[in-house]
Amino acid sequence: MDSALPKFILSQDYELFFHKSGSIEKCLFEPCTALLNFADRHDSKITFFVDAGMLRCMERHARLEHSARRVLDRVRKHVTSLADAGHEIALHVHPHWEDTQWLDNDWQFAGTRYKIDMFSLEETDRIFRDYAACLAELSGCMPTAYRAGGFCVEPFDQIRAVLSDLGIFIDSSVLPGALLRDPEKGFDFRHVPNRESWTFQDSPTSHEVDGEFLEIPISAQRMPFFYYWERALDRVGASNISTHFGDGSSKRIGRAEIARRLLGLSRVAELSIDDAKAEHLLRFANLHSDRQLWQVMGHPKLLSRRSLQTLDQFMERVGLRRFDTITAVAGEIRADHGATV
Repeated sequence: MDSALPKFILSQDYELFFHKSGSIEKCLFEPCTALLNFADRHDSKITFFVDAGMLRCMERHARLEHSARRVLDRVRKHVTSLADAGHEIALHVHPHWEDTQWLDNDWQFAGTRYKIDMFSLEETDRIFRDYAACLAELSGCMPTAYRAGGFCVEPFDQIRAVLSDLGIFIDSSVLPGALLRDPEKGFDFRHVPNRESWTFQDSPTSHEVDGEFLEIPISAQRMPFFYYWERALDRVGASNISTHFGDGSSKRIGRAEIARRLLGLSRVAELSIDDAKAEHLLRFANLHSDRQLWQVMGHPKLLSRRSLQTLDQFMERVGLRRFDTITAVAGEIRADHGATV
């Protein structure tokens, strides 16, 4: 990557839906084929934050259920193929898979624990070591980057030691300026540093010059006031806005957060190629064309064909020729800034 050009990371959370899971074909395989074709055209590499808990849960049930075994074998081969193609396999932890059951050829999420602080320190240590080992087995190397499920990275002190021990030094769970008030999966990033990257030690929300960890946040945008009204109409079927690949459905947030969004009190969202957000990429590019580090995220399950068309236009507008993995960009950041990151 030319150091004179802005740095660009395209990251994807490789996972099923958390309500009605959807199929591996529609949520993972088909959209990833489109993503890889796009990456090849740009001579670029994607960072896939792979939901390793999903894989471990599949393994547990595959011992007893032939249908679960078939699903597991195909997903494992797919993750390996992504790594073999040169894309990064990074750690994504959704601990609700620890409690998930396979019943009637489908995943049942009732009664599951969503956030890592719902687990003991011993359970947390076991989960992270096991999940990282799972990805290392499939990709051929230990992951060096982490993203918390639902951006629920706090309390970081519960995972700091195990991440350090595993050699995971990059976090990408922070969405600057965002707040989600939800009893099961909330976060508060309203007061994080207004920077494109920073080092930290005790919490990714606080810059510490000599910290051993590097935060590469997701680029944030302020959504138009009526965005969430449009999404609400789409939810109840009054419109047909979304055309994403995935055939599942997400767990709904609490009523209090829905009200905050509809009142315009919660408008910061991730810069994303998910179908519902992709159209806002160009507006953001016009407002922030001077950025030197971009991270656009998304989920294969929420990708659409028009997402990638818009991403092409976005890259052209801000002068981005290609994108690289988050670990490669982290190396450039450290080389450029050293301990002052």
